[in-house]
Amino acid sequence: MITVKAMRRPQHAKARALRRRGFVPAVLYGAHLDPVHVALAETDVRRLFSQITRSTMVEIQVDGETYRVFVKDVQVDPITTHFLHLDFYVPEAGRALEIAIPVKLTGEAPGVKAGGVLEVIHSEIPVEALPEKIPPHIVVDVSRLGLDEAVLVRDLPWPEGVKPLLPPEDAVVVVVPPRVEVAAPAAPVEAAPAAPEAPAAPEAKKPETKSA
Repeated sequence: MITVKAMRRPQHAKARALRRRGFVPAVLYGAHLDPVHVALAETDVRRLFSQITRSTMVEIQVDGETYRVFVKDVQVDPITTHFLHLDFYVPEAGRALEIAIPVKLTGEAPGVKAGGVLEVIHSEIPVEALPEKIPPHIVVDVSRLGLDEAVLVRDLPWPEGVKPLLPPEDAVVVVVPPRVEVAAPAAPVEAAPAAPEAPAAPEAKKPETKSA
């Protein structure tokens, strides 16, 4: 389990001042305890997020106390990419938790080599389990998928004690055949209208012959 140290955040400490000093304000909370306001070194936060997912349990040590937490919310400055604030959820020991586990693909699908397209239907799968049973991800092996084949929820290697909250028949990933572009039928060519017939030339009248 990954462990990171934090300092308890004084009530008078301003978040902006903490960030200028290289710390990230954070809060630890749960249904069974009062919120604990802390600050973590941003270097530790960046290292932490390079190793975990949202379903990875993390230990945070604060003044000799250890809290086992999951990441609940992350605020990042869109311009500087600095962390602005973190929320950590502290689950209650012995009580099942609902959480979404990210999907991790492995292997190369034969159906893709045949020209198909691998589509991920569920990038995360909600589950219910005791906190200590929750895995950081669920591996989906696609190395046997041909065209028009899928990996279903029931096909995954679920750890003991982890209950998926999606129907067993739901597809997680599927290989769909390549789309065939069908040429649109050519528009019928209308025949050019026939040229109107030229009017017949009037017959010349014969000169009348006067009798003598």
